Amino acid sequence: MKKTVSLLLALCLIAAFTQAAFASDGAVSVDSSWSVLVSEAPDRYEAYAAEKLCGALSQVFGTQIQTAVEAEGNYIALGSASCADVSDIAVNGYRIQVIDGCIHIGGTGVRGLQAGVNRFLEEFCGRKVYTAQITVLPRSQSIAVPADTDLKYEPFFEYTDTDWKSPRDVEYSLANGLDGGTYRNLPAEAGGTVDYLGGFCHTMGTLCESEAHAQSDPSQLALFDGERTADQPCLTNPDVLAIATKNVLGILAEKHDPDASLQIVSVTQNDNQHYCKCDRCKEFEKAHGAVQSATMINFVNQIADAVREAGYDNVAIDTFAYQYTRKAPTGIKPRDNVIVRLCTIECCFCHSLDDKSCKRNTDLMKDLADWSAICGRIYVWDYTTNYSNTCIVFPDFDVIQRNIQVFYENNVKGVYEEGNYYIDSCDTEFGELRAYMIAKCLQNPYCDIEKETDGFLAAYYGAGWQDIKEIINMHISSTGSIVGGHLGIGQSPGSSFSFSSADVAKIDSLWESAKEAAQSDEQLEHISRSELSWRFWKGSEGKGEFSITNPARFDERQKLFEDMQSYGVKMLSEGSYDDYLDCLCVRYVPVNEWNMYEPDESGAKARLFFGQLLEKLTPVLSLGGLYYTIEKALVSLFRV
Repeated sequence: MKKTVSLLLALCLIAAFTQAAFASDGAVSVDSSWSVLVSEAPDRYEAYAAEKLCGALSQVFGTQIQTAVEAEGNYIALGSASCADVSDIAVNGYRIQVIDGCIHIGGTGVRGLQAGVNRFLEEFCGRKVYTAQITVLPRSQSIAVPADTDLKYEPFFEYTDTDWKSPRDVEYSLANGLDGGTYRNLPAEAGGTVDYLGGFCHTMGTLCESEAHAQSDPSQLALFDGERTADQPCLTNPDVLAIATKNVLGILAEKHDPDASLQIVSVTQNDNQHYCKCDRCKEFEKAHGAVQSATMINFVNQIADAVREAGYDNVAIDTFAYQYTRKAPTGIKPRDNVIVRLCTIECCFCHSLDDKSCKRNTDLMKDLADWSAICGRIYVWDYTTNYSNTCIVFPDFDVIQRNIQVFYENNVKGVYEEGNYYIDSCDTEFGELRAYMIAKCLQNPYCDIEKETDGFLAAYYGAGWQDIKEIINMHISSTGSIVGGHLGIGQSPGSSFSFSSADVAKIDSLWESAKEAAQSDEQLEHISRSELSWRFWKGSEGKGEFSITNPARFDERQKLFEDMQSYGVKMLSEGSYDDYLDCLCVRYVPVNEWNMYEPDESGAKARLFFGQLLEKLTPVLSLGGLYYTIEKALVSLFRV
């Protein structure tokens, strides 16, 4: 009898264990009875990863998940406590395996383990960090992990960065794989950031001390159109090289971190076209392809050699292939610790970069191929906003993923997606969506971006998200239709899109539908903020309620002006801080001209006078709004 009871008890215990370890579909079932296994002396990366995993699982299960140092019961093993073989995983990669009914997460480099933990939480717990304020982490009694799970990941890029709003947040960046240090400061125990030391860009003037030597030694300055200018240095002057090298080594002596995976010093041209044309520079360039990048690469190579000789093995020297230095030289190659950062500023952003029908982009691809032939460490500085009219939609959503794939497929090692870096003063349109799309594509260029986009839209805008998606798609379809099908980063509202009156009415109705479906004040705020971009475009082009036939258009401009301020919009374009807030003619000029009629601008008072006169005459000229009423009726009839 005792044997029978003992046997039954054993069978019950085995059945209970089997039920806990494996779901009915053959998956491992993780629940609140599991622990997180770490070594007895975890390093800082393991301790950090364990803390984050325990915290997230505690939220999922509603009870505290603990760490353990002995393998008892079911567990998720991390780092050196894990049996996941990561010997063939590239630096900062990870592996997630199910082994004997337990889960093992191993990582390489300084950030592989925390990246693996974040992947586990996203893949199996459903966690999505959509913005700095919106994290989706479903509560559950258990989570299922397929018993044959063996996920391997190696970073597609060694450096990933973008400058929108949420990407500056630590948790957002870690969850979505951003590691650049210009806009975030990731903790060392999470792997830290890839930092640019001493400046991110346009550093040449400082490094070469051009202004300081302008009088004492003008030969150190660029000779441009017969005159010496401190706008750029002379890159073949040995004294300039000595000064720059000294300053680079000084920066490293002060800021170098030997434990960092990578640190970068930028040695990049100033942001102007006044490069040196002295005989010595021209002679060197003539011998190396007759391009200005030749003197730049020669200059940077010598600094890179000095950095290596000083023992800084985890440091790279970065320079630009930008505007006059965009074309690759011949007969000279960048050192392997030199980064060449190719900039896409001249490109079209409604065609993918590898679209052979777009001349703007085929030129860039030729330069990318030429640099790839001589440089093993190419980065890209890409652009993702309209710097001249930032408030309107920049509809690059259709090319974001393909362009990042193009970078990866052409051996690019790092990507910076510059966007609306002044977003705190100019936050309209779809900045948070674009940032999320960029981050996910940098993390994995071949992810299901439509699924990711739909998930973001639903979380951010609420039940009316499909209306928002249709609005975006209508913008994409209309992009660049007036200027030969191209889209640059400085286009006017009128050259960016072409919408018929019926299109305008439809998009108006979609915005209203999305707002009606909002289920929280937060969702409504997101919708209304993004709608500012649409109202800005209409107000610039005299469409919809801003039509010349609408006698209330003056009030509509005033309302938009006030709404933009209530949403903290202080800029209409790059470098235009506060320049529209004291516009005299808010009610009387197209919205995109508000920064042209400040009190001290010529013609502002005259425009105000004639605008006020027109406003008084408009009720008569418009027959009390009859024309506008007829216009709306015809549009409605046409749409039906």
